[in-house]
Amino acid sequence: MILKELYDFLDSNKEVRGVTTDSRFIKEGYIFLPKHGKNFLGNEFFVEAITKGAIAIVYDEYIPNLVVPLIVVDDLDKELKRLLNLIYRKPFENLKLIGVTGTDGKTSVSTISTYLLNHISKAANIGTNGIFYNNQIYDNLFTTPILCENYRLFTEFNKNNIKYASMEVSSEGIANHRIDNILFDYAIFTNLSHEHLNTHKTMHNYFLTKLKLFKQLKKDGLMIINKDDYYARFFEDFDNVVYYSLFSPSDFQAINIKYYNGYTTFDLKAKDYILKDLKVNRSEEYNIYNIIPPIIIALKEGIDIKLLYELLVDLPIIPGRMEKVPVKYPFDVYIDFAHTPNSLKNVLIEIRKKAQNDVILVFGAAGGKDKSKRPLMGEIALKYADFVIFTSEDPRLEKPTDIINQMLSTTNSNQNNYKVIIDRTEAMIYAFKVAKKNDIILVTGKGRENYFEENNVRINYSDFDHLLDIRI
Repeated sequence: MILKELYDFLDSNKEVRGVTTDSRFIKEGYIFLPKHGKNFLGNEFFVEAITKGAIAIVYDEYIPNLVVPLIVVDDLDKELKRLLNLIYRKPFENLKLIGVTGTDGKTSVSTISTYLLNHISKAANIGTNGIFYNNQIYDNLFTTPILCENYRLFTEFNKNNIKYASMEVSSEGIANHRIDNILFDYAIFTNLSHEHLNTHKTMHNYFLTKLKLFKQLKKDGLMIINKDDYYARFFEDFDNVVYYSLFSPSDFQAINIKYYNGYTTFDLKAKDYILKDLKVNRSEEYNIYNIIPPIIIALKEGIDIKLLYELLVDLPIIPGRMEKVPVKYPFDVYIDFAHTPNSLKNVLIEIRKKAQNDVILVFGAAGGKDKSKRPLMGEIALKYADFVIFTSEDPRLEKPTDIINQMLSTTNSNQNNYKVIIDRTEAMIYAFKVAKKNDIILVTGKGRENYFEENNVRINYSDFDHLLDIRI
């Protein structure tokens, strides 16, 4: 498509290769349509966009002296929708698209879904750990990419004959219109607990935001809902829904669950049949929840049952999710992305089952996020770990000491099983120094994230790499 086909008043035969609202994603031949944000107008990024190769800019105000055409429109959102449909068409129509939402478990559910579906046809995955397709992993700036990136990615998937795409759909992504007008074949609800109240203010609003995903299903789309979660009751009026569970009777219930060291066996009871003696290489209750929705989708898509049994025994390790760090010390070290009260509690309960001795927790809370969860997380940490080292975790524009003081605000004055070390690397080194034989050190909050953010500056950083480098 050339530029004058989009704007007939422009006499330009330049090829249009894409459109984006974020200058960080500009490539040669793109149209730049910046939207207004909380802290910027959008026109601050004109020069960057042009330098990177933008061939035109669409904006809602005239700005003089630009070296590329400026198209002024009244409604940026409406124009963006028009451009996306003309440039990319509707690429999601040619995909079996799976959207996974919920407070916890999105990455695991999405990753396992992609793994199983890849054994039926080519599959891709979009989420916190990156963008995966054709056996390659690409960086992802947001859990749920911006709308323009989603259209571009889906188009790329179409070109590569990819049939399935799983994506994590965050509440912030929904609230910021990153999935607008995209239709899904499957929408999965994992759970809902305390998180993002800085954005949504109340749990009710948080749920209503999540619910929007389930109103964006294709005509024959299916909802897959965790019936053990309190919010499952709000899906009862929908027709196209199946429920899964561990404890409540449901369409797909895991029964006869037996946990072992390194694996779990269970039967999956459906309405008309039972898959007996399924064995998965996970030993945590929350991971059984995470495994059932991918199984349901794989069954719906016609996976060979014998193959399914074989795949479940060898599920891939998900980076940053209860991931063991291969250190050569007489204690074990794990990292986990847990950054909500619910996920922190769950991972501590499960790590306790692995521990022969004490559990030492190194953790913090991110700046610029939900402040109301911080005291809850502090209480959970001190209750379920033997010793806690409070430290920094992406403080952004907040003071790390203020964040930690909020986490300790409800602590009993007699509590003495913790220490505060602001520097995250120093906190991990201290954990190594005090750890005894058969202890477990658990570092939470960042998983496999590759950055640390403070004072509006992102630096390259990895918990995993730093832990590997520690020498005592």
